[in-house]
Amino acid sequence: MESIVIGTSGHIDHGKTALVKALTGRNTDTLEEERRRGITINLGFAYFTLPCGKVAGIVDVPGHERFVKNMLAGASGIDIAMVVIAANEGVMPQTKEHVDILSYLDIKQSIVVLTKIDMVDEEFKELVLEDTKEYLRDTFLRDAPLVEVDSLSGKGLDALVGHLDGMAVQTDRRSVEKDARMSVDRVFSVNGFGTVVTGTLSDGKLHVGDEVVIYPQGCPAKIRNLQIHEQDVREARAGQRTAINLAGIAKTQVSRGCVIAKKDSVFATKVMDVRFSLSRNTDFTIKKMDRLKLYIGARELVVKIIPFGVRQVTAGQEAYGQILFEQEAVVRKGDAFVLRTISPVETIGGGRVVDPTAPRYPKVTQEILDTVRLKDTGSAPDMLETFVRVHPLLTKDMLAGLVYLASIEETLQELLAAGRLIQLQDFLIHPDSVGVFTEEVIGLLLNYHHTYALRRGMSKAELKSRQTFAGGDKKFALLLSLLESRNVVKIADNLVATADFSPQFSPHQQEIRAELESQVRECGYTLPSLPELVGNFREKQQVMEYLLLDTLMALDGQLVIDRQLYQDAREIVKELAVEHGVIKLSDFRDRLKTSRKYALLLLERFDKEKLTKRAGEDRILL
Repeated sequence: MESIVIGTSGHIDHGKTALVKALTGRNTDTLEEERRRGITINLGFAYFTLPCGKVAGIVDVPGHERFVKNMLAGASGIDIAMVVIAANEGVMPQTKEHVDILSYLDIKQSIVVLTKIDMVDEEFKELVLEDTKEYLRDTFLRDAPLVEVDSLSGKGLDALVGHLDGMAVQTDRRSVEKDARMSVDRVFSVNGFGTVVTGTLSDGKLHVGDEVVIYPQGCPAKIRNLQIHEQDVREARAGQRTAINLAGIAKTQVSRGCVIAKKDSVFATKVMDVRFSLSRNTDFTIKKMDRLKLYIGARELVVKIIPFGVRQVTAGQEAYGQILFEQEAVVRKGDAFVLRTISPVETIGGGRVVDPTAPRYPKVTQEILDTVRLKDTGSAPDMLETFVRVHPLLTKDMLAGLVYLASIEETLQELLAAGRLIQLQDFLIHPDSVGVFTEEVIGLLLNYHHTYALRRGMSKAELKSRQTFAGGDKKFALLLSLLESRNVVKIADNLVATADFSPQFSPHQQEIRAELESQVRECGYTLPSLPELVGNFREKQQVMEYLLLDTLMALDGQLVIDRQLYQDAREIVKELAVEHGVIKLSDFRDRLKTSRKYALLLLERFDKEKLTKRAGEDRILL
C-alpha cells in the first residue's frame, strides 16, 4: 500500500477540520474539549484513498496561536501542505505564521484551499482572492494551485481531490535504503496490547519483531505490531503514517518528540552546526547566545544559538551557526527545524542541520566557517573528507550516519587511494588528525625524556592518560602503532620513546652505574635490597631505575639480582630436574651457595613464571 501524508495548516476557524471530514468522512476532533469549544487543540488524523490508488493520510493541525507547538509536532514528515484560508476572513496572523513554518520545513508540494465560499457573496470572495494572491506572491506558495471549496455543500471538492491526486502521483517514494527513523507525535495505551506510538516514518522500513531503541532515553524495545491506516501490516515503509505497538515499554517511558530508530543509527547531541535564516516578517534580531525555542521532528527544545561570521542576523538574512541544547536532541544531517522566541512566542526563522554532533569552537575563524560550509554544500568527496577531519576515528557506518548518504564506499576508496584519508582497521582518520596526534605524543615524550633522562620511555598507560586526542584503548593503540610503523616512536617492554631516544649518562652517573652493577654481582645470590644499594640518594635512585630495566632486576619488589645470574639460576633448576627428577630446595640452595631464604625466593619466582610447580615438598619442571 503506497501512502502519502498531507498536512493542513491555517488560521483558527478557517475550516481545516471540516475540510478533512469532507474528504475522509472522519471528524479528527476527538477530544471532548475540542468538540465543546469547536476548535482543534491536538493533532488529528484521518485518511482516504486517492483515485491513483495511493492512500492519503491527513494530519490535521490546530490553528490557534496557543497550539502552534502542536502544529509543529505534526507538520514534520508531510509530503503535501494544504494551506487553508477562509473566504470570509482571508489571510490572518496564524496563516502567515503557519506559512513561515512550512517554508522552513522544505515541503516539496503545496496547495492553497479557499474554504467557506458559500458564506460570502461573489464580490467579497473576489476581494479576498485578490488579497490572498498578493500575499502568496512573496511566499514559497507563489506557484501553488489555489482551489475554492465549501466543505458543507461539497462544492469544489472534486477539483481539490484531482489536484491532490496529481501531486500524489508526482511524489517520489521516500528512501528505504537508510536506517529507519520515526519521530513520535502521539503516545497512548491500548488494553491488552500496551503502549502504542504514532508518527510518520521518515526513513527506511520497520518490521514486526524488529529490535529498536527509543531515543534520547536509549531504552531498547521490540516491535510487537505495526499498523498503517488502522490495518495490521508486517512492514512499514518511509512516508507512511505508522502506529507501532512496543513490547515491554510503559507509556511513561516514551513521549511526543522521542525518536524510534535502530540502535546506533541516530545521534543524541547537545551541539550541532546549522544553516539558518530569519523570516522576512520578523522584527527579531539573533545575537550570540540568544535563548530560543527550537522545533525538530516532533520535539520542542530550549537552545542557545551562536551565529558564525556575523555579529547578528536580521530579518531575511541567512547564516551558519551553532545550536547548543539544554537537553539532548536526536537529529540527522539535513533535518529541518523551526526557531521561535521564548516570550512573547513568535516564529522567527528556521534552518537545517549541517553536522549533528559538532565540536565546540573556542573561536570561530574563517577556517571554521569554510569547514562548516564544506560539511553543508561540499561535493561528496570533500564532504566525507571534512567530516572525518572534524570527527577523527569514525567507522564507515558512523560516517555514513553523520553525512546521511546511502552509499559512501566508492567515494571512500577514492579518498583512501589518494591519501586524503587513512584507514586503521575499522576506523578512518584524516592525515591532519594524525599530525595533531603525532605532535601531542612527541611533545609529551620529549618532556618525559628531559625529566627522566635515564628511563627508557614512558609507559603506554601513562602516555594514554596524558594525551587528549584519542579516547578509548583501541583507538589509542591503533594510532600509536601507526606512529611506530612510521618510525616516529619505538615501543619495547610496554614503554614508549621517541625513535631516536637513548638514555644519556653523565660521567658521574656512569661511575654510579658501574658501582651498582659491581655491588650486585659481588653479592651473587645473597641478594641486596634496594635501600641498601641506593639509600636516599636521588641520583643513585635514577640510575637504579634504568638498571632495573636493563642489566638488573628486582625480586619481590625489593631484592636485586643481576639478570645474568638470574638466567644462570634457571639453568641450574633445569639441571637438577634432569639429574634427580625433582628440584629439592636444599640441592638448589647448595648449588647457589646461598641461604634457604634466597633460594626459596627464586623458586617461588620460577613458579610464577610457569617454569616449575610444587610437588609436595619439592618442585618439578612444567
